[in-house]
Amino acid sequence: MTRDLKDSPTQTAATQRSKSAAPPAPETGGGVATLDARRRGSLRRRLLALGDWAALLVALCVATTATQTTDVGTLFWAVLFSPVWILVLKLHGLYDNDHRRIRHSTLDELPQLISASALGTLALDGLLALSPTGPLSPSSAILVGVCTLVGTFTLRALLRFAWHRFTGVASGVVVGSAAAAQMVARRVATHPEARLRLVGFLASAEAEKGTTNANELPRLGTIEDLSRVAREHGVERVVVTAQEMSEPAAERLIEQCKAAGLGLTFLPQHFGLLGPGIELNRLAELPVLDFRFSDPSWSTLILKRTLDLAVAIIMLTLLAPLLLAIALLILFDSGRPVLFRQRRAGKDGEPFTMLKFRTMVADAEERLADLVDLEKLDEPMFKIPDDPRVTRIGRLLRRTSLDELPQLINVLRSDMSLVGPRPEEEAVVALYDERQRARLAVKPGLTGPMQVYGRGDLTFEERLAMERDYLDNLSITGDLAILLRTPRAMVRGEGAY
Repeated sequence: MTRDLKDSPTQTAATQRSKSAAPPAPETGGGVATLDARRRGSLRRRLLALGDWAALLVALCVATTATQTTDVGTLFWAVLFSPVWILVLKLHGLYDNDHRRIRHSTLDELPQLISASALGTLALDGLLALSPTGPLSPSSAILVGVCTLVGTFTLRALLRFAWHRFTGVASGVVVGSAAAAQMVARRVATHPEARLRLVGFLASAEAEKGTTNANELPRLGTIEDLSRVAREHGVERVVVTAQEMSEPAAERLIEQCKAAGLGLTFLPQHFGLLGPGIELNRLAELPVLDFRFSDPSWSTLILKRTLDLAVAIIMLTLLAPLLLAIALLILFDSGRPVLFRQRRAGKDGEPFTMLKFRTMVADAEERLADLVDLEKLDEPMFKIPDDPRVTRIGRLLRRTSLDELPQLINVLRSDMSLVGPRPEEEAVVALYDERQRARLAVKPGLTGPMQVYGRGDLTFEERLAMERDYLDNLSITGDLAILLRTPRAMVRGEGAY
């Protein structure tokens, strides 16, 4: 996330760079890093295509085995026509996004994979209708479509995991001030699917002033040193935050990165205004940004509530033995009560009683005033990394987020949703200004963007930016993506206090 943040770099009143200050022309011949970046991208695309083709072949074999209407002849012609499947996925742009985007994961592709699976099955069946054996039966076609969807999603996820495991994450460099570089570094750290390791930043000598933290990214030179830095550090992506860069300088940088095969990401000027609820369109040769302001449709809300009820009922049923085991552990460790009840702010600030497994001593709320002075908080949130009120069992439950499971009852009661902004205490919400109260526009969630991207390590402004992104793009597919990312966040336990 790169918008609506207090820690964004301030623009200076310096004059724009002239053409003479533009980055130099790309060096001929390229370097080792250039060749590696291009070869890595090409090899990754081929592996993805091979995985997609393998998923289709497995699906065809399953359909042949499971149904009596598909014979070996049909299987032969289907394999012969199978390249049309790869063509459909290519037309959906499913082989180019890893290199183009700074942040990309298999979950991001799920809507496109669903569409490609349906269209690919229709295209394959249409070609089979021209063959001597004829088209697939309806049951076989449905089975092929479902199996290929599951297969392509699974194989793509496994291939990307293996790819990053054996080749390592890509290296990147930031063009901009030290403050801007640190801002980008934090966003990359909270989005591990970016698979990017920033090695440093390029800026003028003045931009280095104020850099005192040893953990901050090092300055590797100026923008004129990009070719050298890319070769020495194996850079594959350049992230530009220098908002005072002139248009000629930007054009030269784009050409340089294009010639070197480097991925390029620009943070546009006034990025704080460019929320997720915009679309990039064209009016003749002019690029235009169209803002869309609309509340979630009733159909989306109905589907969201249906998903809440279905998942909550299934989870409470399946997890009943685990819930009982946790209750007994709490009882034996620190006695009663097993559940912790607290008033939290719900949709539009309406209070409700939130349920959690108790992870602190019984008088934790009375002891809070000794640890935190709410009136002196710099921002309307607080976190206590080594909270002395947490019990032994409580530390494990909080690290894995298992203490949140009783909130499934709140979901059934319609106090909460499966996915949404984190439910906050009423005393903290009372400190919100009008802009911050926007996060109360929907029901709070059992999980949400904050829980899967950083948790307690995020500042309030970072949380607010992520939740604003969620609110502006509320959709069922978005909820499903967060739900699928939640188990990983629970296992990693990073930022859990």
